[in-house]
Amino acid sequence: MRFNKYVMAIVALPLVIAIVAGSYFVRWLAVIVLGTLLAFVFFGTEIQTALPRRERKKARERKTDVERTVALIQRAKKGAVARALLEERIIGIYATISEDYNLTYHSLISGPNEALRVLRSEGDFLDNLERALEIVEADLHENRRGKLEG
Repeated sequence: MRFNKYVMAIVALPLVIAIVAGSYFVRWLAVIVLGTLLAFVFFGTEIQTALPRRERKKARERKTDVERTVALIQRAKKGAVARALLEERIIGIYATISEDYNLTYHSLISGPNEALRVLRSEGDFLDNLERALEIVEADLHENRRGKLEG
């Protein structure tokens, strides 16, 4: 940091008073004044930051929903967390098309429908996911509106 000689003189005066003064009250008063002056110098005049440029914000590429879903499916081949996120998305589809979102969401978590049972079944996860999505598509076209089976 670069200090001006006048600023140094203004700050040095309370510092000298804080060190040399005999009275306890006068020393603490000088310390408070010194702290206030230093705060003003450091935060008021010396700190200069550049504003963020707008070009940097525009240069950042955003992933589309399709790219995010593809990445999630690729992670779901090996990870249980990604599989659980895919299950929640399927539950969200059924809950969105139903009359009561919360009731459908909680009932599908506690008692999975056919699509969720197929997704959770043993075997190749991608095949199970494909069959589960076909069931979801059939449910959407048959206009079952998220009703549970059995």
